[in-house]
Amino acid sequence: MKKAINLNSLLLLFALVLAISSCTKSEVITLTLDKSTSYLLIGETDTLSAKVTSTGDVQNFTKTWTTSNPDVATIINGVVTGVASGTATITVKAGYKTATCEVTVDDKILPTLTKGELWYFGDAYETTDTINGTGSNNFILYLASSGINLDNLTGNGEMMIIELNTGLTFKDNIPAGTYNMMTNLSKASDFAPFTLVPAYTDSYENSWGCWYYGILTDPLSTGNMIVSKANNIYTLNYIFYDDYGVKISGTYQGSLNYVNATTASSIKSSAKKRLRLKSENKISKIGKTMTFIRM
Repeated sequence: MKKAINLNSLLLLFALVLAISSCTKSEVITLTLDKSTSYLLIGETDTLSAKVTSTGDVQNFTKTWTTSNPDVATIINGVVTGVASGTATITVKAGYKTATCEVTVDDKILPTLTKGELWYFGDAYETTDTINGTGSNNFILYLASSGINLDNLTGNGEMMIIELNTGLTFKDNIPAGTYNMMTNLSKASDFAPFTLVPAYTDSYENSWGCWYYGILTDPLSTGNMIVSKANNIYTLNYIFYDDYGVKISGTYQGSLNYVNATTASSIKSSAKKRLRLKSENKISKIGKTMTFIRM
């Protein structure tokens, strides 16, 4: 009789434990983000990762993402995108728990460019008008930070490619003055002296014009560059904007290693070999569809 009572007691206790377990709530215990702050440029994205612990199946809890200022930063399934300069708080909610990340969006890049090369391509756009005595020569400026090897365009750092046009008398240097970004690329006369060529890709998907490579890959579409020179030292003050409105500005001061790209022997590396096409084959980009792209 005593054993039976003990067995019944054990069964009763087991049933009680099951009853209590069935009444336990399934809830979120902790909700954390992998970062509490994020710094973005306009157009840049960052992915936030949320970790949930719970007393039930984690899969049962939906994560809801919100932004305090959608005009500055948007959020979709953990991916935050910088829209405009300012700050915004990104909040994720699961169950009754929340976690936040403070996002700062900037609208400017200030490159540190310490070395440069000047590549001469002659009248690459075939602008010469012998009747009116007009036309222009084409140059490309390579400006880079100390971590970039300009011989093969490798390394870590920042680089700016600036394509510009001068008068036909300039073949081994660029004259002082203000160079403004072109707004029209439809005819040869648009490629006039003291103009900059905005970033675009041709029908072969080659990138031409002015580009920034660094924190982002930015096609430069508006802005200007002021050139001054004392002896062989250039001072280049530039203010450019990409399609998102990011401002890329700064000053380069120093010499520019000259390369005559109209001769095959001047091509120093395979990384720049495609640029030979510009002078050897006289690629005509005028009249083609200019596709401005965002990387």
